[in-house]
Amino acid sequence: MAKNIDILKVITHADGGTPYSSSVSHYPSNEDSVAVKGYGVVDNDPETAQKQFDTVTKYYGNTGKNQFIHVMMSFLTETAPDATTAMEISDHVLDPLKENHQILIGVHQKHTPKSDYHTHSFVGTTDLETGKMLHTNNTLNYEVAQRTADIIQKPVQLVVGKKNTDTNTTQDGDNNTEGKNDFKRIFYPHKNTTD
Repeated sequence: MAKNIDILKVITHADGGTPYSSSVSHYPSNEDSVAVKGYGVVDNDPETAQKQFDTVTKYYGNTGKNQFIHVMMSFLTETAPDATTAMEISDHVLDPLKENHQILIGVHQKHTPKSDYHTHSFVGTTDLETGKMLHTNNTLNYEVAQRTADIIQKPVQLVVGKKNTDTNTTQDGDNNTEGKNDFKRIFYPHKNTTD
C-alpha cells in the first residue's frame, strides 16, 4: 500500500543555528516554488522572514534550541492536482498551530510519475504568547498525520525523519522519501462528519 499513498514527513534539526534559519526562510520560495504563504512572518521577503523568526526566538531566550519543525507533505496527483489544492491542504492541516506559532509554507512543483506538488512548512517552535517550545513528539506528529488523513480522506504515511540535510524529499517513481532509520506509520481517515 505504501507505494500509492500521500506522505507527511516531519524533520527536525536541533543544531541548525543561523545557517538553518536562513535556509528555512529561503527554501519555501526557491526555484521550484509556485506559492508561498506566511503566518506571523512575511512571505515575500526571505531575509525579513528570517529576522522575524530569529527575533521571536531570541526574545524568549530560545536561541540555540530547535527553532523549527519542518513538515513536508508530498501529495499524489489525485490528491493535489494543482498548487492551490496543495496549499489549501497544508494550510488547513496547520490550522491548530497558526494562533501561537510563526509558519512559512511553500508549495513546490516537481513532476514525478506519482506527484506534481509537495509543500514545505516550517513552524517556529517558540509559542508567541508564552515563549514555551513546541516539541516534535509522537503526540504532535500523530495529531498532524491524523489531521492530514482526515482532511484528504485518504491514508497518509507519517515519516519522522532523523537529521537530514536534504530538505527536498518528494515522491519519486519508487516513492523513495525516507531514510533507512526513519520511523514510519500509516494513518487512516476518520469518517468525514460533514458529509
